[in-house]
Amino acid sequence: MRMRNVILTLVLALSLGLTACEFGQVEQGRCVAFNPETKTLLVVLDVNHDQLNPHYSGGIHEYTLPADPAEIGPLPVPGGRVMFDLDKSTVTIYNPATKALEVLNVQFTDVEKGIKRTHPKVQGKTFPIIDKDKMTVTEYSGRLQALVTFTIPADKLDMPPATWEAGDEVRMYYKENAKHQALRFMNITRTNIFKK
Repeated sequence: MRMRNVILTLVLALSLGLTACEFGQVEQGRCVAFNPETKTLLVVLDVNHDQLNPHYSGGIHEYTLPADPAEIGPLPVPGGRVMFDLDKSTVTIYNPATKALEVLNVQFTDVEKGIKRTHPKVQGKTFPIIDKDKMTVTEYSGRLQALVTFTIPADKLDMPPATWEAGDEVRMYYKENAKHQALRFMNITRTNIFKK
């Protein structure tokens, strides 16, 4: 009887201890800005939480990289292109001047699907390819395995080439009481989890 009470007390204490623990949260999204001096980054959050079908419409959030260098993977490379929507003929970009997302109505003039990174049309080439005369941008999407060319509005022609490049996909672990401070940071785009 006495041993049973001790075990019951231990189980109760353990369950109470686990419920009192504050577990962290994880967010994932596309990096649109990174300041190496302040170690801060702006991320457009993914609301689908589906690696193969992300939807970056969770808003723009600022995070600070972890203080411990061991908790930081490769540093992020930002890019202005948040996502393509081939069905709706739109490209979502981050505009650093307004610090907001813009959905541009475009016309996709050429879409080639099933193009891998090793394809001769992609391998060794630097994207985006901007043709100011035709007012087009050609970009490669590794996730979609698509080489796409689309027209852009005239007022967007002089935007920097990084506007049309996709930023790295990143993941942050944080505690709810300090959401802006990442405790762990992973650059999904530049981390090969299968490499030994």
